Formats: sequence, C-alpha cells, structure tokens
Amino acid sequence: MIAFCLIGTMTSCHHKHEAEHSHAEIHEHEHEHEHEHDHNHDHNHDHDHDHDHNHDHEHDHEHHHSHGANVVAFSKAQGEKIGLTLEKVTPSPFGQIIKTSAQVLPSQGDEREATATTSGVVSFSTPNLVEGAAVKAGQQLFTIESNNMADNNMSVRYQEAAANYNAAKVAYERKQRLAEDKIVSQTDLEQARATYEAAKAVYDNLKSNFSKKGAVVRAPISGYVQRIHVSNGGYVEAGQTVVTVSQNRDLQLRAEVQPRYYSCLKNIKGVNIRIPGDSHTYMLDELGGTLVSYGKSASTDSPLVPVIFRIRNVGHLLSGSFVTAYIITQSDKELLTVPNEAIVEEMGNYFLFVKVHDGEYEKRLVTLGTTDGLRTEVKTGLQAGEVVVAKGASMVRLAQNSAALDPHAGHVH
Repeated sequence: MIAFCLIGTMTSCHHKHEAEHSHAEIHEHEHEHEHEHDHNHDHNHDHDHDHDHNHDHEHDHEHHHSHGANVVAFSKAQGEKIGLTLEKVTPSPFGQIIKTSAQVLPSQGDEREATATTSGVVSFSTPNLVEGAAVKAGQQLFTIESNNMADNNMSVRYQEAAANYNAAKVAYERKQRLAEDKIVSQTDLEQARATYEAAKAVYDNLKSNFSKKGAVVRAPISGYVQRIHVSNGGYVEAGQTVVTVSQNRDLQLRAEVQPRYYSCLKNIKGVNIRIPGDSHTYMLDELGGTLVSYGKSASTDSPLVPVIFRIRNVGHLLSGSFVTAYIITQSDKELLTVPNEAIVEEMGNYFLFVKVHDGEYEKRLVTLGTTDGLRTEVKTGLQAGEVVVAKGASMVRLAQNSAALDPHAGHVH
C-alpha cells in the first residue's frame, strides 16, 4: 500500500514536471517568435525607410532632369563669341500687315527707247550688244542699211545732202565777198545765208545719224540695255522701237491686294520686301522709297487693288521680277512682338529662348500671329517684361541638342 502510494506520487510528480517543462518550452518558443517578429519588423521598417529614401532621391533626380530638358546653359563668354543679343519684350504699335507679291517695274523717266529713223535692215554695231550690257549716252548700237532698196535709199539722200550743203556753202561765201564790194544787196546775202544754214542742218543731221552704211541708232541715255526689240539682219520700219535702255536706278514696286483690305490702304506707312535668294529684308526707308498711290477702284478684268511704291535700286532688284511684300499699316493697337531671328521652329512648333537666370535660357513654346518680315506677333507663351534671345537663338538650340546627347547632361551627383 505504501509502495503503491509512492509509485503514484512519483508518477504524478513526473507528469507535473513534464507539463511544467512543456509549458516553459512553449513560452520560450513564443518569446523567441515574438523576438524574431520584432526583429523582422525593425528590418522591414529599415527597408521601408531605405525605399522612401531611394524614392525621394529618384524624385529629385527626375525633377532635375526635367528642369535640365527645358533650360539651356549658355555662358556669357559663349554669348559674346557668337554675338548673342537679348531683348526685353514690351508692347508696341503693330498694325495690320498685308502680305502679297509685288512686281518690280522701271520708274517713269528711268528708261528711254531708241527708234529707227528710217526703214531698212538692222545690223548690230558690236557682237557684245545683249540685254543687260552697259552702254553710254551717244554710243552707236545699230546701223540700218537701205542701200539696196529702191525707195528711201539713205546713201543717195546722204550724198544729195552733202552736195546741197557744199553748193550752198560756196554760194554763201561768194556773196559775202561780193557784199563787201557792194556788188550784191544785203537781201541777197541774207537769202544765201539762209539757204546755207538749212542745207548745213540737213547735212549735219544725216552725218550724225547716218554713215556710209546707213542710218545709225545710238543709246539715248547711259545705263543698261533692258530689251532689244529687233534681231540682227531683221527689217524695221521708220519710227519702230529698236532698243530700250534703262538706268535701273529708280524703280516702281507694284503690289496688288484684295479689295477687303481697301479700308486699310489709307493708313499705309511702309512696306518691307524680301527678294528671292536674299535672306535680308529691306525696309522702305532703307530703299529711299515712298508710297506713290493706291487704286481707288477695281474692275472685272482686274479685281485686285494696285498699290504703287517708288524705290531706289540697291543693286539686287531686277526689273520685271517678283518679290514678297509686307505692306504695313498704321495702328494704335499695341502687341508683343519679337525679331524673326528669335524664333526657332521644330516639327511645326515655334519656340523662344527666355532668360531665367544669367547664362540660363528656357525653351518656351509660343503661338505666333502676323509678321511684317522683320518682327512677328507673339499671341501666347510670353509675358511683357520678359527677356528673350533676339539674335543667336539657333546657336542656343544647338547647345541644347548637344546637351541632350550627353547621358550625364542635367544630372547632379
């Protein structure tokens, strides 16, 4: 009995110890699990912190890269080297601009025509007589031969004039001597003198305008041969125009505009012209020109309204050619405008380089309006008081393109 109780007691104690041991193990395991959980939580927290840090770094990096894509660094030394100039944009009067084509024409009195004084066959006096050749006033250009013609033979007329002149001269000199001796009357002497002077005038005229070969056509003024109206060896009638000579110094500019612009024509203050193949835009004042007139009506044959300017040839204008004209009208309306050189075009879009800091320029998208050939209206994208690159914008764009090719451009480490 006592043994049974001891055995039971030992067994009960053993089970109680195992239970306590198991409970301790479970508690210890749970503690270790919580420790690992806390450790993992701290690790994940550190990882999240690193992730946020990297995210902020990437955000700053992207922001800087975006800023660098729009702003171009162009130092003062670079600007001085290429002649870069800046302009502060302010509103200024900018009237209606009428863009049209215009024809260059010779001015009245700036060209002269030479005509044939007799009928005959034309012979060029020099093989170098071509349109555009320079000539001097009085220079012989053509000879009109009529020797082989039954009528109006100039050779015969010249010989007759020479004979009449010589006969009248001899008679007048003879009567002068007789008058000294009172043999002939003063009336006879005056009649002989009149006959002599008439014969001399006919002879001198033929002598100056005709040669042994025929009638001579001379340049009426100094200038350039604008047009030759006959061919070498061709036949001409007396009075027919054979050549036109132009000084090509003063010209007319004839533009034609649509009738809807008629109300603006009374306010014309100038015109700018562009010559094909010439990058320069010429102003009316630069050409010493003035507005001559504009049409007061239109017809069914010509529904356009003519506008005429007188200009001085600067050596680049060819009579008969066409140019682009920007007719400028007066207006009290003030607009923001920039020089055409300041505008950069890319893929149909237009940009300006606007100064943001010394040596830094923002590439700004703008909307443009009308142009007078020198300046262009800016409708949107620019504010009054801002400073733009007026000259050298193309070089600033090249600098931007070069920076875009550099993978490290715009990055700060």
